[in-house]
Amino acid sequence: MPDNRLERFAHNLDWNLLRTFVVLVEEGSITAAANRLLLQQPAVSMALKRLEQTVGQKLIDRRPGRFNLTEAGERLHRQCRDIFAAVVRLPNALETAGEDVTGHVSIHSVSHAHNPAWDRRLESFFRLHPKVTVSITVETTVSVISAVERSIATIGLGDGNIPEALTKAFHIREQYALYCGRGHRLFGIEGAVLNDLRGDPYIAFTADVLGGQHMNAITAVRAMGSFGHKVRAASCNVEEVTRLIAGNIGIGMLPCHLAASGLAAGELWQLPPYDLLPTTDVFRISNPNAILNPAEAAFLRYVEDVEPLDHSKSHQRNL
Repeated sequence: MPDNRLERFAHNLDWNLLRTFVVLVEEGSITAAANRLLLQQPAVSMALKRLEQTVGQKLIDRRPGRFNLTEAGERLHRQCRDIFAAVVRLPNALETAGEDVTGHVSIHSVSHAHNPAWDRRLESFFRLHPKVTVSITVETTVSVISAVERSIATIGLGDGNIPEALTKAFHIREQYALYCGRGHRLFGIEGAVLNDLRGDPYIAFTADVLGGQHMNAITAVRAMGSFGHKVRAASCNVEEVTRLIAGNIGIGMLPCHLAASGLAAGELWQLPPYDLLPTTDVFRISNPNAILNPAEAAFLRYVEDVEPLDHSKSHQRNL
């Protein structure tokens, strides 16, 4: 497209149409997008039609039972995400550092991604830069990755399948085992077998969905062992999952190093499988295309070489 046509295109484009398109793709339906945008469904449909006319391409294949992005729609969506990520970061980019590093750092993390080396690095960073502020949001793996992709988070701590476009560094490895509470019929019983657990209600982590987008080794053990199909409760918080298991609401998988205190106190009991326990890796992830404020840039440099921790090496089961 010649330069003058590109300039006219940018001048005539209604940027609100791009925002509507992004929400439409994220929600996966006209109805859901309209509810989120507080608009009527015809208004969302018309916005999509106007955008398709502007770009001269069909963006979404909408037929009964289908709502799929076309190749052009996928390309536009990728560009829109970059555009809105840059817009979100503009206030941070306009901050002036002066002699002192200032700004806000946003950390999004899965629950209890504990690494003492990380804690020490945080402590020393904020001692060196007292004018920097920080917020920490605990959420699911999917939300952590999304926040980093959209440049809402400066850095994320998450497991699962990390997109190739993001930068990642190994943070911790956790080993998981299956546990029950004191009131469970197998509490204190040695040598139980998986078949004993079929049909038991299960306490799951929110992201631990059979067949889910971030299905990991923990979910695979559930599938192979044929237990955990009846999910009674779910949380993205380790403490809440532990509380529900100890309260005999259901059985569930927990990181072994975090369950150790409950085992010692007689509140938890380990169930099969006892061997070849699954592990998950948590990574520090960031967006290399994000526009960073001075605090964020300094923080990412400061924590890039934090030593990882393998919690699985410290777990031993004594039968």
